Amino acid sequence: MVPGMWGAPLKSISAFLPPSATQDFDLSTVNFGTTATGTSSTGKQKKYYEIFHERGTPKGFDPYYDYEEGLAAAKELGKPVLIDFTGWNCVNCRKMEANVWTDPKVATLLREEFVMVELFVDDRTELSPEEQYVSEYSGKRIRTIGAKNSDFQASVFNSNSQPLYVIVDAEGNVLIQPSGADYNVNSYAAYLKSGIDAFKGNL
Repeated sequence: MVPGMWGAPLKSISAFLPPSATQDFDLSTVNFGTTATGTSSTGKQKKYYEIFHERGTPKGFDPYYDYEEGLAAAKELGKPVLIDFTGWNCVNCRKMEANVWTDPKVATLLREEFVMVELFVDDRTELSPEEQYVSEYSGKRIRTIGAKNSDFQASVFNSNSQPLYVIVDAEGNVLIQPSGADYNVNSYAAYLKSGIDAFKGNL
């Protein structure tokens, strides 16, 4: 753990650490060259940005936190969307972020080829009254951001495990089979590239 005192990533115990976004200094991201702006493609403040970005998003990435907003950006930018179903308490999510997303080839693909959408399924922030609804899938009253994202994952993708990575086009059409955690860097990079190829093949 000594290297961690100087900002080195502690990959062997990353699953038990807080999200990397909470670290003040992280050597694994110093060459990313991407500064999060907090603004959408329309220049507006990203929805839920203040809730998730500083505490939840790995340094060097600048995702959306609302699915519809991410789709709109993807349509404008002409890119596929990578949906990352994640959670504050997701051990495997932290391991993917620390061990796989920090790899230069994976990080480059994520940052340059996709519009990323991070959806936290266990966040307890209450939705505004007009955003709350009764789920057609479960019949439950959906009152929080996490419950909304969890309901979306379960009802559309028939899954309730995290992480779940889903690559879709700007219309929300799934391009390739969704993937769970994959700690093999080359395999995960190949998954991302296959999503890019499927997207370009549909243009």
